[in-house]
Amino acid sequence: MKATPHIPLLSDATATSEEFAYQLFDALFKVGVAYVPVSPTIQGEDLLRSLQEVFALKESQKRSLVQQLVSPWQGVFLPLGQEQLNHEQKDYKEVLDLNLEHGTYAQWLRQHHQDQNSVLAIDASLPIAASAQIIDSLCDIFHSFQKQANRVLAALEMVYQKTPGTLAQQHGQNSTLRLLHYPPAPHFNLGSIRLGAHQDYSGITLLWQDSTGGLEVLTPNFEWVAVDIPPGCIGVIASEVMQRWSGDTLHAAPHRVRVTDPQQLQKTRYAIAFFCETNHDCVVHPGSLLDAANADSEPVVIKDFLNQRYDQIFGHIAAST
Repeated sequence: MKATPHIPLLSDATATSEEFAYQLFDALFKVGVAYVPVSPTIQGEDLLRSLQEVFALKESQKRSLVQQLVSPWQGVFLPLGQEQLNHEQKDYKEVLDLNLEHGTYAQWLRQHHQDQNSVLAIDASLPIAASAQIIDSLCDIFHSFQKQANRVLAALEMVYQKTPGTLAQQHGQNSTLRLLHYPPAPHFNLGSIRLGAHQDYSGITLLWQDSTGGLEVLTPNFEWVAVDIPPGCIGVIASEVMQRWSGDTLHAAPHRVRVTDPQQLQKTRYAIAFFCETNHDCVVHPGSLLDAANADSEPVVIKDFLNQRYDQIFGHIAAST
């Protein structure tokens, strides 16, 4: 296993410069992941504490928590083993998603009646004050990651010589903050897959994880490499749509979580994925970031594209309800 190469980026995460932009592009082109220093509003210890607080709740309390979200937020809790990102296996993790109520994901959930949280009684054992505090913390995390995503989009605008704000205006209305909890898995073996290999769908994804390890990306050279995000940084990966949009100059790295150390079998793993999806009303023409749209390729209608992906992931749940 090769170690992911260190990606030298700006030490000042609040700045956008040509140096930062081209280092980011170089990493996403050659490797498929970039390490980006984060602003002081994203602190690893605080993120870990929030994740531990959420996933220490009982399942009924986690469902109650997302029920108590109010406009403009929508939430869903997916218990252990319910989500399946790769058709060959169910993922051994549980998930709590916080997303915008008018986003494609929230609309899909309502249309297919998948948000079973809304039909369950609120668990009164979770005090209102405690749930409100957790919700406020999650909303703050959401906004911090969205700001960081906007800086990444601004850097890509510079690389592709787009008017400032062009990409940012096509993102941010469809974002999802995903909290991930992988419990200890002593029944697995070294090399077992805990999250199936997949590409993210549209926009860009920001990644944070604890020190447990196991995340890997597939490089353009078809090598699986470990992603060990340095303290004070987050990972950035591009999506399938972004790869098409960029005329394949950005690599939408397939990624997975695998047991790479026997000690991981006994550890709890916490992670965050912030999906800054392309807005659902956008139509993406492959190659158009290069001003060289491919006339032979079908444009990607984001709302339809995302709905197809959600059908693939959650179709087995819809069939059982």
